[in-house]
Amino acid sequence: MKRKITLIASILFFITAGIVIAANPKDSALSWQKQAKDTRAKVVSVAEELDNIGDKGNADAKDLIKDAKHWLAEGDKKMEEADSQFNNEDYQKASYSYNMAWQYYVKAATSGLNARRILTGE
Repeated sequence: MKRKITLIASILFFITAGIVIAANPKDSALSWQKQAKDTRAKVVSVAEELDNIGDKGNADAKDLIKDAKHWLAEGDKKMEEADSQFNNEDYQKASYSYNMAWQYYVKAATSGLNARRILTGE
């Protein structure tokens, strides 16, 4: 019985959360925008560090740095698209696009941090 109540409570929570987001797509877009911008700032910091270190002739690091730059550029394109959608008050599409930008930035961060680990051992 306790398991059923917990399951029902969980389902209701997710339904309620979905309704709140659907009811206020502008807030959702703003939330994803902040998440994407904050993540981008960290990615840029790692990219700058990698520019200073260089690839040290390591082919794996070189490929990871290339990947990081690629995903950063993809994130920037998606962020620009999201900003345009937001400015046109299409908040639902903007929310999705900001989320996608964030995902690209996470990919960039992963590649960049893996390159840094190869190059510095950290």
